[in-house]
Formats: sequence, C-alpha cells, structure tokens
Amino acid sequence: MNAKLSRVMVVWAAPFVLGGLAAAVGSHYLPESIGEQARRQAELVPPVRFVALNVTLPVSRTIFPPGAGAAIASANCVMCHSAGMVLRQPAMTVDEWSTEINKMRSAFGAPIPAEQVDELARYLGVINGRKSGPEPSAVDNQAS
Repeated sequence: MNAKLSRVMVVWAAPFVLGGLAAAVGSHYLPESIGEQARRQAELVPPVRFVALNVTLPVSRTIFPPGAGAAIASANCVMCHSAGMVLRQPAMTVDEWSTEINKMRSAFGAPIPAEQVDELARYLGVINGRKSGPEPSAVDNQAS
C-alpha cells in the first residue's frame, strides 16, 4: 500500500477508533437509561404516593378602612394576611411600617412594587400608627 493511501485510511479511521474508545469508556459515566431509572424507582420501598388535599381557608369579613393606600393593602397584603391580622399589629410609625413592608418584599417575596411602599406605609401609619418618640420600636424592640 502506498503512503498516500495509508495516510487517508488513518485520517478516516482515527475518528472511528477514537469514537469507539470514547463510547466504551464514556458509557460508564453516562446517565442510566430511562428504563433502568424506572426499574430502580419501582424497587424503592415504600413507593412515594402523592395525594391531593382540599384546604378550606377561613373567610375574613374585616376589610381595610377606606383611605389612600387601602387599594394597595387589599391587593397585596391579603395574599398572606387577613385585613384583621394586619390591623391588630402593634402601632408603628410610618418608618417602622416601611421597614416591615420592605421586609415582606425582600424576605418573603411580597409583590408590592417599590414605588407603592411609601404610600402603603403612610396608609398603615394613619390607620394603625403612632408618632415617633423615645419609646422602643415595635420593629426591633429597641429605642429609636
């Protein structure tokens, strides 16, 4: 066989040889087949069963008092809290309400837009607020 034909055969054979080698070695590292996964999961004891639940939440008849910000509170706060629960909170200053609202936004994912935080804090400060003073803060129980 001449040298040119040998080089052509090596060029064409090398990918097949390397591919076969990679398949043989790589099959050990590849994820298991869907059938193998199903067989392994069927062997789990006890099998996992999911059951749908019906949950009836209590109905609240309390609503937020009318005022600038009532619509924001009704649209955003009652997703997690009843209006009565919000209205029973300790009286807080507008700054403390703002801190609480921002905590709800950042820590708990409340969908209150940032531009509505001040209006909602002012509203809650009017319906359930106190003036700033030297007494301890309702938010962190420390002097303001």
